[in-house]
Formats: sequence, C-alpha cells, structure tokens
Amino acid sequence: MEPEIELRHFRYVLAVAEEGTFTGAAVRLGMTQPALSRAIRAVETMLGTQLFVRDRHGATLTDAGRALRDDARAVDDAARAAVSRATGRRRDTRRPRVTARACDIDTLETLVGSYNATHRDRAPARAAVVDGRVQVEEVRTGMTDVTLVRSPMDFGGLDSDLFRADPRVALLPEAHPLASRRVIERAELDGETIPTWSGDTPAQTAYWTGSDLAPHAWKPGPSVTDAAQYVAGIRLGGAIGFVPESLLPELVLRGISVVQVAGLSASELRVVWAASATSLEIASFVRHATRRRRCLSS
Repeated sequence: MEPEIELRHFRYVLAVAEEGTFTGAAVRLGMTQPALSRAIRAVETMLGTQLFVRDRHGATLTDAGRALRDDARAVDDAARAAVSRATGRRRDTRRPRVTARACDIDTLETLVGSYNATHRDRAPARAAVVDGRVQVEEVRTGMTDVTLVRSPMDFGGLDSDLFRADPRVALLPEAHPLASRRVIERAELDGETIPTWSGDTPAQTAYWTGSDLAPHAWKPGPSVTDAAQYVAGIRLGGAIGFVPESLLPELVLRGISVVQVAGLSASELRVVWAASATSLEIASFVRHATRRRRCLSS
C-alpha cells in the first residue's frame, strides 16, 4: 500500500527545508516545535527513509529529503494555483500586486508610483512588502503578479528582467585592521567570520560570503533572518559582511565601517513574473519597468 502523504505533510517538509530549523519552521507554520517534529518523524516512518539530519545547528536535508523538497514545492505551488483559479481571481481585471522585500521599499514605491502616474488607463498597481522567504512562491501561485527580487534565487517557472545591478561593499567593525582602507581585495578577507542567512541555498550562501566568483575561505557566524540581525552580528560578533551599496541608507551602521571591495559580484535586482502569465496588466507593468531602467541607466 502506498503511504498516504497529505498536502500538509509536503508543506511541513518544505518549511523545515527552507527555514533550516524546526523552530523556525514551526513559527512559520503556526504550530509548536514538538508537534512539527512528530509530524516529520511520522512522514519519515511512512516513507521508510530519513529526510533530515538533526544536529545543534538545525536540520539538513538528506538525499531523499532534497528529492521530496523539490516535489513538495511543485505540489504546493499547484495546490495554491488551483485554489486561486477556483476562487475566480481574474488576473486581467484586478489591480496588479507588486512586491519587494523591505530593503527595496524605495525602489518599489518609486516604480509603482511612476507606473500609476503614467498608466491612468490601466488598473492601478498595489505595492506591498513581503517576506523574502515566500517572495517568489507568491508569484508562482498567483498571490503576487510581479516582484522585485535580488538574485541569486530559484527562478523555476518564472520570467525575469534585470532592473539594476548594484555594487556591493564590505561592512567591517571599526576595530578591524582593514576598516580604514578605501578599497580592499576580496582575498584580503579570507578566513573571516560571516553571518549566514537562515534557509539559504548553497548558491545564495556563496553569494553572501563573496565566494560566488572565486572560492574563498570563511567561517560561519550567527544565523540571521533580517538586516538588523545581520548588522548586529557584525557590530557585536566580530563578523564582517557584504551588502549592496544601494541598501546602506536602510541600515544602522554605528560602529561599522564601509569599505569598497574589488573582486565582489554585484547585487542584481530583477523584475520577476510568472512564465505562464497572460495578463495585459502584468505585461504593461514589466514594459514600464524596462523603460524606467533604460531612463535610469542613460
């Protein structure tokens, strides 16, 4: 007899995989950590295989877990899309919803404002701030029409267009030996401690540690979930970090020096929408973003 895996089980596995800890996943799901742990154990028993390796650092996917995570995402996306279609949400008549993470709120507000001012014949777009952990999934499932997202990101089932590439800089504690330099090489920071973002993929970790263009040694610092924690880990924990230069006004940098870095990849801010989208409103907004990008770069 085939194991009776339910939709909620897929969502449990997906939450733990993306959060990296049972505690974080339980908060996201609105349940207790022991209840979630029991549920995952039950799924593993049904499947006859271990999905996660548990240790003091969190939960790491096994090979079987990675396979189920990918299928769980597809199942969850399909279920949400089905609900969206069944409830009669017509994408061609409602106001397009455009989202971004809080750190990109200025760009979001400017882009949506300029679109509404120049497209009065169209339904006005709505701007909203969204949790980066669910940002692209909301586009895949139809909850969001367009989002502004920074790569690297899983763009499966999505189309995207580069809006802006921002240079990245290093954040160093003021007492750091290199804090007074104007420019440093990425290799000069080899072996430093760097905060890690909870639930990041290997590609995202390589990006945030400045190791995506070339391999560099680094030590994992505190696991963080927002920009305030990231900066605190640098100021108080003796770590360093790399951030887009355009986001500096959003950060509290007391006790931290900003230094330019050679050999560091740029931060790409992309306009993203569902590959299957047929809405004229979405197409109109994407064209507007493309025109704005050209005006800003000329």
